[in-house]
Amino acid sequence: MRFLCSCSAALVLLCGCGSRTAHHPDPFSYDRNRQLQAHDAGVALSGPKVAVHVFTFQGARHVNAFLVAPRTKGRHPAVLFLHGSGGTREDLLLPAIELATRGAVTMTISQPNDVQSFRPLVVNARRALDLLAGRRDVDGDELGVVGFSLGGQTAAILAGDESRLKAVGILSGRGGPLPVHWLSRTKAQLFLQAGRSDTQVGRPGLERLIAGAPGHPRVRWYAAGHGLNRRAFEDQVAWQAEQLGLR
Repeated sequence: MRFLCSCSAALVLLCGCGSRTAHHPDPFSYDRNRQLQAHDAGVALSGPKVAVHVFTFQGARHVNAFLVAPRTKGRHPAVLFLHGSGGTREDLLLPAIELATRGAVTMTISQPNDVQSFRPLVVNARRALDLLAGRRDVDGDELGVVGFSLGGQTAAILAGDESRLKAVGILSGRGGPLPVHWLSRTKAQLFLQAGRSDTQVGRPGLERLIAGAPGHPRVRWYAAGHGLNRRAFEDQVAWQAEQLGLR
């Protein structure tokens, strides 16, 4: 992550502080016409309200994912879950399932753990949003993202770079230059969560990201460390459901 922080500062300078122009192109752009090559390998878990599908698709590279689909008919909101450093698609599967039981199509993806910039993380996430928005059972106007730790930094960048997002949840996110820069541009609704005993990011790093959020975001501190606690994830699921019109 040390290299990511230095890259962050450089990219902020490249992007500038104003609106994007021909002189300051989006550093996270990608070919939207490129085939996703999405593949549903079948159902891994099945319950009365949802089914968990094993998915793969092409982002910046090959991406493994779980897609959780409600059994109810019609179009649903969709939410992407992004794990922290060293994690996999399994890490946030439980809150993804919990939100799906409320009526959202959700997805968790495995992000690479050997990257030297945020670009592949952001592109993978944007391609996952393409996949979700293109589904017949998804309302493309009701999209959200939840990110934990490194995934929270990625979610902060997406908040400012991805105009399709309506609700952005950030848990234990570090306030590096690039996440703060892009978060300040967002028009999405925000919910930032942090642990009072987080020694991995530290209170100054957590507060920098919170301070960079525009408007009046929802912020909640917990009596917990970097990994937070079950209450924090339950609060995030409930907030996403509220913002996306679910009960």
